[in-house]
Amino acid sequence: MITVVIGGGTMGAGIAAVAALAGDGVALIEPDASARERARSLIARAATDRAGNVQYYEAIPAGLQAGLAIEAVPERLDLKRSVFAALARALGPRALLATNTSSLSVSEIAQGVEHPERVLGLHFFNPPTAMKLVEIVRGERTSDEAIERACNEAERFGKTAVVTADTPGFIVNRVARPFYLQAMRAYDAGAGTLEELDLLARGAGFRMGPFELMDLIGLDVNLATSESIYERTGAKRLEPVPLQREMVSAGKLGRKSGAGFYDYSKGKPVHDDAPPAPPSGINQDEKVLIIGLTNVAIELREALDKTYTHVNVCENPEAVEAMPLDSTVVIDGGDGVSDRGSFIAELERLFASETVILVDAYATDLAALSRRLRHPERIVGFGLLGSLASQNAVEIVDAEETSDDALELAQELFESIGKRVIFVGNTPGLFLGRTVGSIVNEAVCVVQEDVATPDDVDVAMQLGTNYPLGPIAWGREIGADRIARILQRLAGAEGAAFAPHRALWVLDVESEQDPMDVAVAEGVVESKPNTGIIGYPGITPF
Repeated sequence: MITVVIGGGTMGAGIAAVAALAGDGVALIEPDASARERARSLIARAATDRAGNVQYYEAIPAGLQAGLAIEAVPERLDLKRSVFAALARALGPRALLATNTSSLSVSEIAQGVEHPERVLGLHFFNPPTAMKLVEIVRGERTSDEAIERACNEAERFGKTAVVTADTPGFIVNRVARPFYLQAMRAYDAGAGTLEELDLLARGAGFRMGPFELMDLIGLDVNLATSESIYERTGAKRLEPVPLQREMVSAGKLGRKSGAGFYDYSKGKPVHDDAPPAPPSGINQDEKVLIIGLTNVAIELREALDKTYTHVNVCENPEAVEAMPLDSTVVIDGGDGVSDRGSFIAELERLFASETVILVDAYATDLAALSRRLRHPERIVGFGLLGSLASQNAVEIVDAEETSDDALELAQELFESIGKRVIFVGNTPGLFLGRTVGSIVNEAVCVVQEDVATPDDVDVAMQLGTNYPLGPIAWGREIGADRIARILQRLAGAEGAAFAPHRALWVLDVESEQDPMDVAVAEGVVESKPNTGIIGYPGITPF
């Protein structure tokens, strides 16, 4: 089997190494002599004893017999089209012609190519020898046979393939946009410092925080991807943030320039993600009351039982007369979706003014709540998205009205069960809520637009970006209603572009069938014939 790779840059050389490791003979075409030598050196390290499978050429040799050609030249449409025209002339009509583009349209690249049904995208991730994911991109005229053959090639290369429509950003680059964009918007809004927000992200299971990851990728590269997707979609929620443009203009590109969000003049910053030290003993002073029967309430009770002597649970929030009024700490588990302002005001009437009350800050408007209370200083907002076990860091709102004593008590409580506490500004969705919620929302958009299946979206984001969960699975764990509440509050503060998608609710449809089909069949959403548009009866679209 002969595989042709056009382009000897980092990606081209890496793809050539992947094919060589699979046992292919590889023809690497790179017109620049110095680039060929750099590719030769990279392949020698990556392919080791199979590096000899690669032959190097300045141009496509005559009479080359190959079943697959992969283009990996710079992201210029005119250049890619000229490469494909040359490949179509040089190779037989049965050869698959693939582009490794990450930002251009496969269909536009294929224009003018003979037998366009064989043209598709094979989007590898950097470094290709280590990353397991390949996005197979179906152009407008790509045949089913070509897709099947490409999936087989990916498997032969030891990769996991996901199939995506030819849309801006495909799956990974599009669904990942909110991780960067919402992080920068949260930072601009005063949610926290760069270090704090990155720590929260790592505490939620991301391998790297958004700011350190942008520094690694290169702010210019990351911005170019965001701009390309925004220009091609026009979606306001995906618009690049001025902060990043300003940094790129100033030459602050990340690690490669010595400075980005972080300063690298003295090396890579060291992060301390160690959990807090365990308490020296059981807390016998505080009397903790947990209200509600949500999963978080149940998990908190199980965890606090090990660190506090006095932990009571009131499963029914309406049974206020049964609540122990000598409680010194009250945690309102809520229902995850409702503003608890009225209920918290009732609790204030019942409990002594010294009692600290912890409130779900994702669902409840803390500023509005404080205005209606006599003792707002004892209200502490906290953020837990889904499972307590999967979140190693908790965001606590450092509201102007909240007393230092109340914040200290809340910090002590969460640290006693092994959770890092990060104090954040009182912004809608805080940091993790708006960021993870927006990622899930974008993933639902991708599924609803038939870009990819829910399973492929989850596989792509876990393998392509090392997310702790696929966003569809993560959304189901958190709950569609909870994500919708977070994004409704975000939209109320920052604009309708950030509102929950109309199809978000299909996350809660449990079935072996496609959840969108089930939702339409059951009338949860309505499908408009011949438009591909799905919406909720009586609800204004996204």
